[in-house]
Amino acid sequence: MTRPQSPTDPYAGPQRPGRPAPGESHRTALVVALIGAAATIIATLISLFVQLSGEVEQRGPDPSLGGAAPVSEAPGVLAASSAPATAAPSSPAPPPSPSGTTPGTSGGSGATPVAPAAVGVPEEFLGRWQGYAEEIDATETDHYRVTLELEGGNRREQVGTIHYAMESSDCHGVLTLTAAGSDQVTLGEDIRSGDCVTNGRITLTLRPGDTMDFAYGSTKRDGTRQTVRAGLERVG
Repeated sequence: MTRPQSPTDPYAGPQRPGRPAPGESHRTALVVALIGAAATIIATLISLFVQLSGEVEQRGPDPSLGGAAPVSEAPGVLAASSAPATAAPSSPAPPPSPSGTTPGTSGGSGATPVAPAAVGVPEEFLGRWQGYAEEIDATETDHYRVTLELEGGNRREQVGTIHYAMESSDCHGVLTLTAAGSDQVTLGEDIRSGDCVTNGRITLTLRPGDTMDFAYGSTKRDGTRQTVRAGLERVG
């Protein structure tokens, strides 16, 4: 048989919740402590990871692996390897010499320039030479004595005289050095007196025994070619 429930008193005060049993309170406190400890550990790990990531970015690549050298971690300080080297003060250049070159130098080298030696008549050609010449042109052949004297000199200078002793005329002239070698010289001839072609060219070639070959060439007044050959000997 069911007991009738008494009606709720509308004027009764609120009922207080029942107090938890002693074992349930301890379990709740333990769970809260574990959750707090786990949160602390996780926060610590996150902070350590962030700090390690920042140090790796600042250090850069390892120099032993071929990367760039690490820079200083201090802000605003350049690494020692990247600091510009202070240039040593240069010594003042020596004043130029009066000739316009720096003392001790000449044209970019330390040696003093030496002027090339003048090319003159070799000593073996100097003296008086004489012989009989054969002149050949378009119409006739003539023979006469040639006397030549060389006194020495340089290129483009007067170096001697010449004399042609012919039956019809004596011709005298002067000789100018055009070119010189060890055994051959070339002379320009300028006749100053006598009935001869005014200008010509003479080539002298040394031969053994104080002799030399004489070869002359020019163009006559009528346009024909004139050549003279002779063998000369030293006579003084």
